Amino acid sequence: MINQELLKILACPFCKTVVRLESNTLFCTNKECGCQYAVEDDIPIMLIDQAKRSCPQCGTQRDWVEDKDLIVCPQCQTKIEYKPQV
Repeated sequence: MINQELLKILACPFCKTVVRLESNTLFCTNKECGCQYAVEDDIPIMLIDQAKRSCPQCGTQRDWVEDKDLIVCPQCQTKIEYKPQV
Protein backbone atom coordinates (compact mmCIF):
# COMPACT_ATOMS: atom_id res chain seq x y z
CA MET A 1 0.00 0.00 0.00
CA ILE A 2 1.25 3.48 -0.86
CA ASN A 3 1.99 5.69 2.14
CA GLN A 4 -0.93 8.12 2.60
CA GLU A 5 1.42 11.10 3.03
CA LEU A 6 3.04 10.29 -0.32
CA LEU A 7 -0.37 9.86 -1.96
CA LYS A 8 -1.37 13.36 -0.81
CA ILE A 9 1.51 14.98 -2.74
CA LEU A 10 1.46 12.87 -5.92
CA ALA A 11 0.26 14.51 -9.13
CA CYS A 12 -0.04 13.38 -12.73
CA PRO A 13 3.30 14.17 -14.41
CA PHE A 14 1.46 14.94 -17.66
CA CYS A 15 -1.09 17.54 -16.52
CA LYS A 16 -0.09 18.14 -12.86
CA THR A 17 -3.55 17.16 -11.55
CA VAL A 18 -4.18 15.21 -8.34
CA VAL A 19 -4.30 11.41 -8.66
CA ARG A 20 -6.45 8.88 -6.81
CA LEU A 21 -5.55 5.30 -5.94
CA GLU A 22 -7.75 2.33 -6.85
CA SER A 23 -6.29 -1.16 -6.38
CA ASN A 24 -2.81 -1.01 -7.90
CA THR A 25 -3.49 1.91 -10.23
CA LEU A 26 -3.22 5.68 -9.82
CA PHE A 27 -5.82 7.56 -11.86
CA CYS A 28 -5.44 11.19 -12.92
CA THR A 29 -8.56 13.06 -11.77
CA ASN A 30 -8.49 15.31 -14.86
CA LYS A 31 -11.00 13.65 -17.23
CA GLU A 32 -9.43 15.23 -20.32
CA CYS A 33 -6.04 13.76 -19.42
CA GLY A 34 -7.15 10.33 -18.19
CA CYS A 35 -3.66 8.96 -17.53
CA GLN A 36 -3.42 5.81 -15.42
CA TYR A 37 -0.21 4.77 -13.68
CA ALA A 38 0.64 1.32 -12.36
CA VAL A 39 1.77 0.68 -8.80
CA GLU A 40 4.26 -2.17 -8.50
CA ASP A 41 5.53 -3.40 -5.11
CA ASP A 42 4.00 -0.28 -3.51
CA ILE A 43 6.01 1.98 -5.84
CA PRO A 44 4.10 4.28 -8.23
CA ILE A 45 5.40 4.02 -11.81
CA MET A 46 4.59 7.58 -12.88
CA LEU A 47 6.37 7.76 -16.22
CA ILE A 48 4.34 9.49 -18.91
CA ASP A 49 5.44 7.13 -21.67
CA GLN A 50 4.28 4.12 -19.60
CA ALA A 51 0.90 5.57 -18.66
CA LYS A 52 -2.32 4.13 -20.01
CA ARG A 53 -4.60 6.77 -21.51
CA SER A 54 -8.20 6.46 -22.64
CA CYS A 55 -9.74 9.08 -24.90
CA PRO A 56 -12.28 11.28 -23.08
CA GLN A 57 -14.34 11.47 -26.29
CA CYS A 58 -14.59 7.86 -27.48
CA GLY A 59 -12.81 5.71 -24.85
CA THR A 60 -10.19 4.33 -27.26
CA GLN A 61 -6.67 3.80 -25.89
CA ARG A 62 -4.49 6.78 -26.95
CA ASP A 63 -0.84 6.84 -27.99
CA TRP A 64 1.84 9.51 -28.02
CA VAL A 65 2.47 11.30 -31.30
CA GLU A 66 6.10 10.69 -32.16
CA ASP A 67 8.49 13.62 -31.57
CA LYS A 68 5.71 15.90 -30.28
CA ASP A 69 4.40 16.67 -26.83
CA LEU A 70 0.89 15.48 -27.67
CA ILE A 71 -1.34 12.57 -27.06
CA VAL A 72 -3.77 11.82 -29.84
CA CYS A 73 -6.65 9.39 -30.15
CA PRO A 74 -6.18 7.06 -33.13
CA GLN A 75 -9.98 6.72 -33.43
CA CYS A 76 -11.43 10.26 -33.22
CA GLN A 77 -8.21 12.33 -33.43
CA THR A 78 -8.84 14.17 -30.11
CA LYS A 79 -5.53 15.80 -29.09
CA ILE A 80 -4.15 16.96 -25.74
CA GLU A 81 -0.97 19.00 -25.65
CA TYR A 82 1.65 18.47 -22.97
CA LYS A 83 2.50 21.79 -21.32
CA PRO A 84 5.04 21.26 -18.55
CA GLN A 85 4.91 23.73 -15.67
CA VAL A 86 8.19 25.60 -15.26
